[in-house]
Formats: sequence, C-alpha cells, structure tokens
Amino acid sequence: MTNKITKIVASFALAFSLSVGLLQSPASADTYGTTASTNLKPGDTSGSVKPVDPETPEKPFPGDPGDSGNGGTGSTGPLTLDYVPNLTFKQDSVTGQVINTTAENSRAFVQVSDRRYNGAGWKLYLTAGSLTGQTDHHQVTHGDLALGQSTFKPKAAGTVSGAPTVTVGAKQDMTMNVAEIVAHAAPDHGLGTWMMRINANSSLPARLFVNAGEVTQQQLYTGVLTWQLTDTP
Repeated sequence: MTNKITKIVASFALAFSLSVGLLQSPASADTYGTTASTNLKPGDTSGSVKPVDPETPEKPFPGDPGDSGNGGTGSTGPLTLDYVPNLTFKQDSVTGQVINTTAENSRAFVQVSDRRYNGAGWKLYLTAGSLTGQTDHHQVTHGDLALGQSTFKPKAAGTVSGAPTVTVGAKQDMTMNVAEIVAHAAPDHGLGTWMMRINANSSLPARLFVNAGEVTQQQLYTGVLTWQLTDTP
C-alpha cells in the first residue's frame, strides 16, 4: 500500500509604502507585567496510531476478514494515515463494453489521525491505478471506481472537533489514474482520530467499472490504490 503525507508551503514578498504622522504620547500611562504559568507535559506524536474497530471505535481493530494481513500503515507524526484498505471486487455482469464489479469488503475503512495543535484541516486524495493481468501482464487503463456510501465516525464519542466531510458521492465515478479528493477536513474539523467507512451500505456498494475491450482473458487483475493525505484544508 502507498502512504504519503505532502506538505506545501507558499512564500511571497510584499512591498508597500506607509506614511505616518506624529502621534501625541499619552500624558500618563501605567504599565505592568504579569505572568502566565502552567504545568505541561509533551504530547505523544512520535508513535503510530493503531487501527480501531470502524464499527465500535472504542475497541481495538479485530482485523478485516476481506483484507487479511493488513495491520495498518505504522505511519508516525502529527498528521497520519493510520490505515488504508485493500479492496477486492467480484464481477457481476457485462453491459455493452463495460464489466461491472462490486467490492466484497464489508469492513473497509480509512483511518486518519490529526494530532496537530492548530486545527488547520486536511485533504484526502485517492488515485485508482491501472489494472495488470497476473497471467499475461496486459494492462487495463480505462475504468472507473466508485467508493459507495461512505461516512465518518470519530474514535472518541465525545470529541469536540467537527467531523470531516466525504466529498465523493456513493455513485460518483472516479476515473482511473486521476487523483480525486475523497474527503476533507475544514479548519477546526477532523481533529483526533477519524474513520472513513467505505462500502458501508450493501444497497450502495463500492463498484469498479472496467473497459471490457481491454480484458484479454479470464485471470486475476490487480492495481494500486494510492491514498494521499495533505495538510491543506
């Protein structure tokens, strides 16, 4: 799986002129300094955040039967992708030149943790790569992915942060090899740990649509889902 955190910093120069008139000093002013104090202990952003159960976040992650061996990314830092799913699709039908498939993962989710102090927000991108036949290595480069009904749930039920927003509709097609924004957290949203449930409703499942003309024979086809988290709201 691919896990990448991108930070973009913009710089600029500002030139200006300012005319200032003489200001009268106040006749009398008292100025005093006081202190502010508090006991602090450092927060832990060095370790990774383990995946939790997407249905009952207060419990440890039991594992996804449809995604065995996936224990999370192990990513560390103040803004992390803790878990991203591998998806398996089953062919349903062929309509014209389109092969229709449905995701078999009933517990698929993405977990994001924002442990920054500033509540700056973030964006989550997804790119569905081309499929490669595992027998003849022929590539399928034309197709669309839909994530199905997706919702966010916080790890802590009493979180004071606003929820992130899913930005793709249940039936919205995402073109292969094109990065799409699938979720975003506005400023002061998405703080703490949040799970984005994917394929959460069997009546609006995740779907993969493939150009039938590029499928040369019956074989296993695999591709890469690239999930990218950025610190721009």
